[in-house]
Amino acid sequence: MLQLFRYWLDLCLLRAAPQDGPASAFVLGFSLTCYAMVSVLVLSGSYGMMRGVQLAFIDLLVMAVFVLVMLYLSGKPARSLQTLSALSGAGTLLGLLALPLVLMTGPASTEASVPFALTLVWLLLSFWNLVVSAHIIRHALSTSLAIGVAMALLYVLISMQFAATIIPLDGNVTTGETGLSK
Repeated sequence: MLQLFRYWLDLCLLRAAPQDGPASAFVLGFSLTCYAMVSVLVLSGSYGMMRGVQLAFIDLLVMAVFVLVMLYLSGKPARSLQTLSALSGAGTLLGLLALPLVLMTGPASTEASVPFALTLVWLLLSFWNLVVSAHIIRHALSTSLAIGVAMALLYVLISMQFAATIIPLDGNVTTGETGLSK
C-alpha cells in the first residue's frame, strides 16, 4: 500500500504517469473507494452528509464515464484501468489536502466571509488539481499538455453541470424548495 501512495504522490508532483501504475482491477477498486470516501468527507463539510454522498457519487460516475468514453473515442480503451486509478488516486491525495480548508470555511450556506489567504490556498489547490488531471489525461491520450488541459476542463465542467442539474444546491433537495421561494 505504501508503494501505491508513493505512486499517487508522484502523480501529484508530475513525476509519474498513469502507465507507471499497475493495470489492476484491485488497485482501481481501492483507488475509487479511497477517492469516494475522501470526496464524501470534503463535500459533507460544505453541503452536509446526504448531499456530500450524492455529489461524490455523481462525481465518481461522471469521472468513470468521461474517462471510458474519452479513451474509447481515442482508440485507447486498454488504458482505462490505469487512467481511472491514477485520477482517483491523485484525487484522493488532493482531496485530503483540501479537507482542512473545507473544515476551516464551514458549510456553504454560511454568509461569513472567507479570509483572502484561505481563498488563495483553495484556488491554488484547485489549479494544481487541474494541472495533475491534465498531466494524467495527456499521458493517457499520448497527446500534448494543451489537449490534456482542455480535456480536464471539459471534465470539470461536465461534472459540475451534472451535479447542479441532478442535485440543486439552492434549497432543500427532499422537497424541491429553491432559494428563490424563501
